[in-house]
Order: sequence, then C-alpha cells, then structure tokens
Amino acid sequence: MTCYLFFFSFLQDIDGQTCIVCPWHKFKITLETGEGLYEGINPLEPSPTPKWQSKGVKQRIHKVTIDNGNVYVSPPDLSVSFDSDYFADKYKNGGELAMGKQSHSEATE
Repeated sequence: MTCYLFFFSFLQDIDGQTCIVCPWHKFKITLETGEGLYEGINPLEPSPTPKWQSKGVKQRIHKVTIDNGNVYVSPPDLSVSFDSDYFADKYKNGGELAMGKQSHSEATE
C-alpha cells in the first residue's frame, strides 16, 4: 500500500478527515491515523447508502512538528508492524525482497 509517488498524490477531505489519495490505486489513507478508508454499503439496509468505513490502520504515520519555521519529523515506533511495511521492504533493494526476509507467499509454502 505504500505509494512512492507521494508528490503526485493529492489530499482530499473524506468525512472530516484529511486523506492522501494514491493516483494509481485510489487508496485513501488518513493522515492523522494511517487508516485505510473505503466507501461501502450494507445490503441489508432497506435503502442502502454508501458510508465511509475503515479498513484499519494500514500505513505508518510520522509525527510532524513545526517550530519557528523549522520542520521536525519524529521517528516512528518500529516495534509495531503495518501492512505497508511489507511493500516498503519488498521494493527496498531494486525490487528484491530485503535480505533475510521472506515474501508472504514464500512463508506460506
């Protein structure tokens, strides 16, 4: 879920939350929490209407502080793993998986 075209992505307000939207995949990730959002319906409702729902936290977030014109980015908690970490590691070394790590499909064989 990590999109390396961050600079080509755009911001969108979705249900009161600022989200980054991937131009390729149309994934919507909240900037504040890293949650993935999707618009879904409950087919059991008499008049189903689409509502924004969470897929859970998918992307690592970084705390950013601006102080006197200086921008500070705090390092993330690397003890917690997110779905986006798999893809970040997968493409780290020229498209090859990082040394010593298995892909999800290799691990399940």
